[in-house]
Amino acid sequence: MSIDGPREIRVRAGSVQPSGSWIYVWIDVVAEAVAYVGGTGFDPELRAYLHLTSDEPDVGRVRASIPGYDERDFDVLAFAVPRDVGRTEVRNALTSALVSGEGLTASGSPQVGDFVARILGHLDERGVTRSILGAAAPEDRIPG
Repeated sequence: MSIDGPREIRVRAGSVQPSGSWIYVWIDVVAEAVAYVGGTGFDPELRAYLHLTSDEPDVGRVRASIPGYDERDFDVLAFAVPRDVGRTEVRNALTSALVSGEGLTASGSPQVGDFVARILGHLDERGVTRSILGAAAPEDRIPG
């Protein structure tokens, strides 16, 4: 992390405002397969923490949807989504590619296809199986 300058975190009317756009992939270390795909406007570290600690199923999705999550090991890969690419479209295209176990299907935009292809390339480099162990959930959002 760079300390060249301050990072501004905006709080408006009692709520932290998202400041980025991320796609993240939870990899089950033992199975070498994707356990979860999500997206967020918040820091991926914060989102991973909330996935594991929140009793709210809409916030603690990994906790709510992956049996034995607290006895398993995961690596979470987070990818900053470019400004000209929609996070939901990326998550849906990535999930489809992983569920099919193959490559990309036709996407709405070349930018989404290119970005998803880069994510799949990272997974391939790590030897991660192109599948999802559990069901992917809808867009991550923190209830306000």
